[in-house]
Amino acid sequence: MTKMIKKGVLALAIIAASPHTLAQYANVEGTYSSPGGLFLQVIVLDIQKGDIAATTTVVQGACSGTVAGLGKVVGRKMTFTPFTKEENGEACTITVEFDKPFKHGKIKGESCMVYSGVACGWEGGTVTKGK
Repeated sequence: MTKMIKKGVLALAIIAASPHTLAQYANVEGTYSSPGGLFLQVIVLDIQKGDIAATTTVVQGACSGTVAGLGKVVGRKMTFTPFTKEENGEACTITVEFDKPFKHGKIKGESCMVYSGVACGWEGGTVTKGK
C-alpha cells in the first residue's frame, strides 16, 4: 500500500509541474507596447522548446524601423534575429528581458541600426503586455 501511495504522489507531482513548465513559454505570447513608440508581437511556435516568431517596431517621430524573425525564449530572456538580412547590415539580434509574469519586457537591439536608422532604435525601451 505504501508503494502505491508513493507512486500516486509522484504522478501528482509530475502532473502539477507540467502545466507550469508549459505555461511559462505560453505566457510570453501576445502584443506589447510602450508610450514611447515601441511595439512587440510574439507568437509561440513550440511551448515546450520556447521557439517563437516575433516582430518589433519602433516609431519615434519621422524615424521608424521593424525587425521580424524567429528565435527562442530561455528562462525570462527572448532573442531573435531577422528573417532577412539587410544589405551591408551586421548580424542584428533583438533581446527582450521579461519580468516574472511576462507582463513587461526590456528590449535591446544589437547591430540593428540598418533596420531603423540612426535617430531611433530599440536600446533599452520597456514594453507592457496588452490585455
